[in-house]
Amino acid sequence: MKKLIPILLTVIMLLGTQVALGATASKPSSSGVIRPAAFQTISDGQCSIVDNGDGTIKITGSTSTYYAVDEIGLKLSLQCYSEGKWTTLSNYSYNKYSTDYVYGGKAIGVSRGYNYRVVAQHSSLDGGMNEGGQSYSDSIYIQ
Repeated sequence: MKKLIPILLTVIMLLGTQVALGATASKPSSSGVIRPAAFQTISDGQCSIVDNGDGTIKITGSTSTYYAVDEIGLKLSLQCYSEGKWTTLSNYSYNKYSTDYVYGGKAIGVSRGYNYRVVAQHSSLDGGMNEGGQSYSDSIYIQ
């Protein structure tokens, strides 16, 4: 038992070190966007998909920056899973100027019997600084 305690302590310390090192490399936001420490303007980005229950879905997304930028953008791509891969069905772009927030959304009729998701491209342009990130919604099955 005395030999087992130092081994267990070493394992616990190693696991704790790996978790701490992983947390400092990048910080995932609650929306799933990975924000490297290098991001200077983009503060958050998210997207979602909801089944309306009538053969339509609603997709939404937003991009936020720390302060008003020259241009802030959001591109929502609706994707369908078929034949073993995700295929983009449509894209919707939203841009605003001299602000720190852009939101977009769309109700869309879809075919039943497939899985759908949204991929969002989040962008910011301020002076010569151009940043971008990406987020994904959960996938949903439409019956």
